[in-house]
Amino acid sequence: MAPEEINALIKKLSPFLDEGSEVFRELALFFGPGSKIEVHTGDLSKFLGRRRLYRVIRLKGESYKDCVYQLVDDHPESMEALGMLRYYKAPAGPVRWENVEAAEIAIGKELTTNAYGWAPDAWTLFENENDSHEMVAILAFDYGD
Repeated sequence: MAPEEINALIKKLSPFLDEGSEVFRELALFFGPGSKIEVHTGDLSKFLGRRRLYRVIRLKGESYKDCVYQLVDDHPESMEALGMLRYYKAPAGPVRWENVEAAEIAIGKELTTNAYGWAPDAWTLFENENDSHEMVAILAFDYGD
């Protein structure tokens, strides 16, 4: 989908989400062009559910798996998320898919309490301009009463 179409869809699904916010920008990037794995816009409507709050967490480590452990150890609130969209930023050069798979397995093991109830739970990968492994997690939480 073209960037302007993604922006219009985000505005339609969540009219009060500020277009200049970090969450809006990260959602536009996640669902926009350039990712190595196709994402489905149906996940966007699930993510932008009613009465939700959002948070973006940026992590950098020696590996993608290291980023996952940082998420679990340093951000325990991620265990309470209703949904998570995340993307990995691959170091320059060929993508080592086995390392991404190891990170996704770690997420499944570490966040088992809520992982299977997340709506949605999706990920993708973008190329990075430097040599670091990075992960950006966009989390949705219940707004409550």
